[in-house]
Amino acid sequence: MNWVIFIKTKPTTKLINTSFSAFTVKDINRVLEIEHLAYDSPWSETQFVDSLNNPQILASLILEGEQILGYGIVLRAIDSADLLNICIHPDRQQQGLGIQLFNHLTQQLKILSVDTIFIEVRMSNESALLFYQKLGFRSIGNRKKYYSNLEDAKILRLQIS
Repeated sequence: MNWVIFIKTKPTTKLINTSFSAFTVKDINRVLEIEHLAYDSPWSETQFVDSLNNPQILASLILEGEQILGYGIVLRAIDSADLLNICIHPDRQQQGLGIQLFNHLTQQLKILSVDTIFIEVRMSNESALLFYQKLGFRSIGNRKKYYSNLEDAKILRLQIS
């Protein structure tokens, strides 16, 4: 007779010492590496430069030491903002870093009196849709043929105040 004994253990998590810094043009080459690893349709260098040169952009990096783990770019309006791009290096996803980065951006937006965040997400991007749902975003509509490949987008909104 064989006996199987199950012992419940708590999963171990490695604490990651992260920090945040402003995302500037000097960081683009390192960010482009992550962008190309993470996306089938990555942003171009021109898209990053144009965004970072816009005075209404809020852009942050999440770092471990000097290593860039991810980045986020938000376009501010008067009392709302559009989350244009948020990305964590594929090797570092599923570790809570995206939530940390999003919370950092949200705190900065609250200081600027922003109370609503919008984002468009590819209908096929189930992992992103789940991520935003976990953050509290709600679907408010769709945009037909929004992306260059004519894929539809789901429009999401989050009240942060």
